[in-house]
Amino acid sequence: MMSKHSMMILKGIKKGVPIMIGFIPISTAFAVIALQTGLSPLETVLMSVMLLAGASQLMAVNMLAIGAGNIEIIAATFIINIRHLIMSTYVMNKLKDVSKPLKLILAFGVTDETFAMLSVEEPENCNSYFFAGMAAVTYGAWVLGTMLGILLNTFIPASICSSMSIALYAMFIGLIMPSVQKNHKVLYIIGISIVLNIVLGMFLTSSWAVVLSTLLGGIIGSKIVRREKQDERSNADCTNDFGDVRSNLHS
Repeated sequence: MMSKHSMMILKGIKKGVPIMIGFIPISTAFAVIALQTGLSPLETVLMSVMLLAGASQLMAVNMLAIGAGNIEIIAATFIINIRHLIMSTYVMNKLKDVSKPLKLILAFGVTDETFAMLSVEEPENCNSYFFAGMAAVTYGAWVLGTMLGILLNTFIPASICSSMSIALYAMFIGLIMPSVQKNHKVLYIIGISIVLNIVLGMFLTSSWAVVLSTLLGGIIGSKIVRREKQDERSNADCTNDFGDVRSNLHS
């Protein structure tokens, strides 16, 4: 007879299987690209073991390929991963009665996918055992896919290997699409960032152009979103005021 905690861990593992299926091909592509860039097999595996950030890992190896320095890569990784501060805070608030040391460990397993799964999960499943099971299977899949990519790199033709960099763009599209569906103005922000990257690329190295265009695009985007929310509040207040006036007239 399984204990309640063991059942929760198993339930979390089952929930993580769809994520696992998606993680393996992306991490395999990452490993192949990393080896092509010049990283050793050990460095490639350690990157997945210690970082667990698909978009950032793919971006980092692509920046290495164009000769970016350590500072540019660290800055770009920080900017892209800053969303994890919000996601981790949300996840940890949902996990009740969990000690701080355990929260620090579980926070490492927060990804876009585990965050999305937990945010729609039933309240009774929002506990440390469920999340630990889901995070463990997704983390294991990412590391396993990386090791698989290292093994396959020897057998995959060079033409196929070179085309695997498309995984970076596919992953960024996957991150962006949910936001675009919620608010089409996100497309304006993406367009602004692209234009900024092109303009900055005329004066700076491509790596610094990526870092600064991402940062400036995010700042401009936050102002656009804030203004839109203020307009919505103003419209709502006007509607309420108009409703009050009509009510007074009828009375």
